[in-house]
Amino acid sequence: MPEAAKGKIRMPEALKKIYVWIIFSMSFFMIFTALGFGSSTKGTFLTAVTKSLGLERSLFTIADSLRYLTTTVMSLLLGKTVKKIGLRKMAGFGFTFLALSFTINSLGTDYWMFYIGGALLGAGLCWTSTSMVGYLVENWFTNGKGTIMGILLSANGLGGFASEFIVTKIVYGMDGGLSYEASRWRLGYRFIAILFLVVGILAVLVIRERPEDIGAKALGTDKPKKKKRGSDWVGYSTNELIHKPFFYVAAVCVFMTGFALQSMVNVAKPYMYDVGMDKNYVIVVFASHSLLMMASKILTGVSYDNFGLKITHFLCCLCSMISLGALCVLDGSSAIPAWVYALVSSFGLPLETVMVPLTVSYMFGKKDYTRVLGYFLGFNTLGYAVGVPVANLVYDKCGSYRPIVFVLTGVIAAVTVVMQISMLMADRSRKKLEASLE
Repeated sequence: MPEAAKGKIRMPEALKKIYVWIIFSMSFFMIFTALGFGSSTKGTFLTAVTKSLGLERSLFTIADSLRYLTTTVMSLLLGKTVKKIGLRKMAGFGFTFLALSFTINSLGTDYWMFYIGGALLGAGLCWTSTSMVGYLVENWFTNGKGTIMGILLSANGLGGFASEFIVTKIVYGMDGGLSYEASRWRLGYRFIAILFLVVGILAVLVIRERPEDIGAKALGTDKPKKKKRGSDWVGYSTNELIHKPFFYVAAVCVFMTGFALQSMVNVAKPYMYDVGMDKNYVIVVFASHSLLMMASKILTGVSYDNFGLKITHFLCCLCSMISLGALCVLDGSSAIPAWVYALVSSFGLPLETVMVPLTVSYMFGKKDYTRVLGYFLGFNTLGYAVGVPVANLVYDKCGSYRPIVFVLTGVIAAVTVVMQISMLMADRSRKKLEASLE
C-alpha cells in the first residue's frame, strides 16, 4: 500500500522544512550509484571477463540486450507498480535486484549466468534511476523541474568518474598492471553488489513518496508555475499520431540513435584497450568524459530553452559524429583521437536521454504526452538492445571495432538530416492544428 494511504508520519517541524533537500540528496545519490556504478562500469568488465573466461563478446553482450528489454517492459508497467507498492518498496526491490545482478555476475562461468545478471540489472535500474527520480521530483517540486532533473541526472557522470578510478583499480590493480586473465573482475562485481545493498537500505529509510506523507508541502507550492518551452500546446492523441508520417520517421530516428550511441559507448573503452593504450591512461580519459557528462545534460536543457529543438538536436548530432570520427582514426599511435572522443561525445550522448522527452514534448504536444513518451523511450531502449550485440558481433567476425564505427558514423549522419526533416514536418502540422483551433 502506498505511503499516502497510511496517514502522515510524525516528524519535527525543522526536519519537515528541509526534507525536500534530503529527498533531493537521496535522489542524487541513487543516480550516482545505480547508473555510475551499475551502468558506467560495463566497459571496464567487458574485456576482462571475456578474455578471462574465453567468451565471445557478441554472445556475452546479449546480457546488455536482456537488460534493455527488461527495462523497456518494466517501464511500461511503472504507473501500476507505483500505485501498488509505492516508491520506498520499489527502491528497496530495485537495489536488491542490482545487488543480485552483480553477485551473480561475480560467480559467472558461462553466458547464461551473465544473462540472468543482465535481466536483473535492467529491472534494478528501472526502479532506482531516472523513472524513480522523475516521480520524486514531480511530487516534491513545483517549479524548475527541468533544471532539477538535469542536476540529478548529472550524478551519473560523477558516479562514472568515481567508478572509473575505484572499480578499474580493483579489477586491474593499483598500477593497472594485472593482465586480463589475472584481473580481479569477480572482486569488482562483489564490491559494487555490497555498495548497492548499502544504498538500498538508505533509500528505504529516507524516501517519502509525497510531502503530504510527513505533513509538508512541495517546494515552490506558493509560487506560480513556469511554463516550459514546447510543452504548452495541445498536441495530438495517439489515434491522431498514427496517421502522421513524421511520428514514424521520428520513432525510427530515435531507435537508430539508441542503436548507434549505445554501441559507441559500449565499444569505446574496449577499443582503446585493443589498440594498446595504457589502462591507467584510459582511466584518466574516461574519468574526464564522465565529469563532462555532468555539464552536458544541464547545458543541453539550457540550449533547448534558448535556441530550440532543431539547433540543439543538430549540435548533439554533430558532437556524436565528431566522436565517432575520432574512433574511426583511433590506432594507439596518438592519444588525440581518444581525447577528442572523451571530450566531445559527452555533448552528443544527451540525444539518448535529455533530448527524448524534449523531442516528444515539442513535436507531439501534451494531449497524450505520457503514453507517447513511453513509446519513444521504448524505441530508444530497443535500439540499445539491438546495437550492442551487433557491434560486438562485428568485433568477433572482423577482430576489430573499426568497421562498425564507420557504419555508426553513417547512421548518425543520416539521423541528423532525417530528424531535421521530421521536425519541419511536425512544425507545419502543428501550425495547421493551432490555426484550426483559433
